[in-house]
Amino acid sequence: MSYQSALPLHRVANPITLPQCGAPKVPRMTLADPALNALTDFTKTAAFSIGLDEPIDHALLYMKTVGVRLLFVLGNDGWLAGLVTSHDIMGEKPMLYLQSMDCNHTTCTRSDVLVKNVMAPISEWEVIDYVDIENAQISQVIAAFKAAGRRHLVVTGYSESCPENIVRGIFSATRIEQATSLQLEIVSMAKSFAEIEDVLAHS
Repeated sequence: MSYQSALPLHRVANPITLPQCGAPKVPRMTLADPALNALTDFTKTAAFSIGLDEPIDHALLYMKTVGVRLLFVLGNDGWLAGLVTSHDIMGEKPMLYLQSMDCNHTTCTRSDVLVKNVMAPISEWEVIDYVDIENAQISQVIAAFKAAGRRHLVVTGYSESCPENIVRGIFSATRIEQATSLQLEIVSMAKSFAEIEDVLAHS
């Protein structure tokens, strides 16, 4: 058997870093376009995750490196435990934790705040079923954002390759704003997912 010559190997001569390129340009969309056009579908693209006990600034750096604003949080058993967003980390949650009884005020600093201290646990999630978005429009997704008072909406469901219920994808308000050139005013908080369903039903 004959072998081809090996590719040349080189030392790294200059400083080098991991890529921090922006996400691909979001295509233009209208409010009447299918909601599926705006969905980040995790059967087609990667979902990024982090552990419960990671410091929040590590999580934020990871978000910047991979170009996302949300990470799913895995428990020590490997099961999905929650999610954390850049807003959770850069907003008031870290300070509220530092002021809480769970933190020793004499020694506790921001570096002690972990992902589990600011994340949204899975028990608090309000999700959209994939079957409900198959014939929906982007305008209905926007209505759900406003009703929920959140900038990310998790979509659960099934796929051909995954017979069990999974996190099928996610809607991002930022992605929709980029696609539609609209600025979404997301301020109200729904008391229950029934309120979101009511908004969707009348959109």
